[in-house]
Amino acid sequence: MTGLVLWVIAATILLFVGIYWVYVLEKRLKVMEERYQKILALAEDTDQATLVQLLTRLEAQETRLGSAEAALRRLGEILPHVVQGYGIIRYSAFENVGGDQSFSLALVDAHGNGAILSGLNSRDDTRVYAKPLKQWRSSYSLSAEEQQALGQARQMIEGPPANP
Repeated sequence: MTGLVLWVIAATILLFVGIYWVYVLEKRLKVMEERYQKILALAEDTDQATLVQLLTRLEAQETRLGSAEAALRRLGEILPHVVQGYGIIRYSAFENVGGDQSFSLALVDAHGNGAILSGLNSRDDTRVYAKPLKQWRSSYSLSAEEQQALGQARQMIEGPPANP
């Protein structure tokens, strides 16, 4: 008798699982049928003039897409050459002139090309100097502050140095 009760319970559970599964499948089938009917209605209502109009719009979109892709390629060519990193150091270049009004500013692209600008502030005037950079190096000697500014710019592009 106990075995029969277990079989009845198992069969009942399987019956409910089956009913639920059929219900889920019916819902999915109904959604698919609605989509299919919409597609058929679109196909029946579409005449040759509508198709020509859709093809014209599609060609216009392809032209716009081509233009956008060309612009994106051009930006990809230009981007490595724009300023991507900078470093700035403020300091007092001369004794008895306070306020850290002198500065060194490094402006570099992704390849380390760019310039370092240094402004030296004294009591009477300010002088600004520019030094070109090519691949993180300058053909002119760099001061400690300029090297520090260049290091900041390089760290901005390459990330912090790895610890050994």
